[in-house]
Formats: sequence, C-alpha cells, structure tokens
Amino acid sequence: MRCGERVETGLFASKRLQMDLSIAEYGAVGPLNGKLPRAQVHDILGAGFEVFWKTANSLNTTDAYFQLDLHVYYDARDMVKGVEFFERSTVSWNGHKLVGETSTDVLALFRRHGIDPVIDDDGFEVGELGMGFYVDDDDGLITTLYINLRRENSFNGVVPLQEA
Repeated sequence: MRCGERVETGLFASKRLQMDLSIAEYGAVGPLNGKLPRAQVHDILGAGFEVFWKTANSLNTTDAYFQLDLHVYYDARDMVKGVEFFERSTVSWNGHKLVGETSTDVLALFRRHGIDPVIDDDGFEVGELGMGFYVDDDDGLITTLYINLRRENSFNGVVPLQEA
C-alpha cells in the first residue's frame, strides 16, 4: 500500500457536522484525548471517515473525517496520539477559532494569555498546549493545526508537568 492510498471508508456519512472541538487543557480537544482507542473515536465522531497511510513511514493508518475537516492519528496500538485540523474545522481555544485565521491574530491571542509561541519556518508552535500551526506564506493564514494529545509527543522539548 502506498502513502496517501485509501485503505477503507466508514459505512455511513457522519451526522455530526458541528461538534464542540474546544481545547481546555493539554491532551484533550473536545471529546477526544490521548487515551482513546480507535473504535471509541469512531463511536464519538461517527462513521463518515476514510482510512489512509499518511506517509510511507507511518506506523499506523490515519482516519480522515472530511465533514469535520480533521485527521486522527494513532500509535501502533491503535490509541489516539494526535489530531490535525484544517480550515473548515471548528477547533478553538479560549473561545477563538484557530484555523483559517491570520497568524497575527492567533499569535496575539496567545501572547495576551501569557503564552509565547515559538515561531519557525513553517509557522509556530505552542508547546504548552501541544500545538503546531502551519501558516501559508502567501496570506499569513493558518491552514493546519496539529495537536499532540499525548505527553510523550512534545514540541521543542516542552512537555507539561505530569499529573500526580
């Protein structure tokens, strides 16, 4: 099977076109977190997905939920490790939409809350929340946001404190 090749498709289109995908803390976005098995994600998000290999080196397949405009990534044991959001998604933090917005506005939002994102060639990262943003060079819009839902997946070595 080649990178990007579809593996299977969920049987029915998802009826959950709108879902609360807000981020309140590291490791969770809406109803998703890094402790969920793939089958439970399917129960939560519905069956309107396609399964594919993201890259030739992927350890497991990825679920694409086109109606929610997101991809869910799994480890080798089929446990959620992260979620990638695209422009039509409704992912938000502190009541503000994050993807499809200008990087200037979202950077200012984080800075107003005492968070200093790390800017790189592709966009910026907010390690405290496990977020990596991809910014389009042409218009400065955030086109993709990847959120790590597991503490071992950190950006720039920033890993929040373990729970007691």
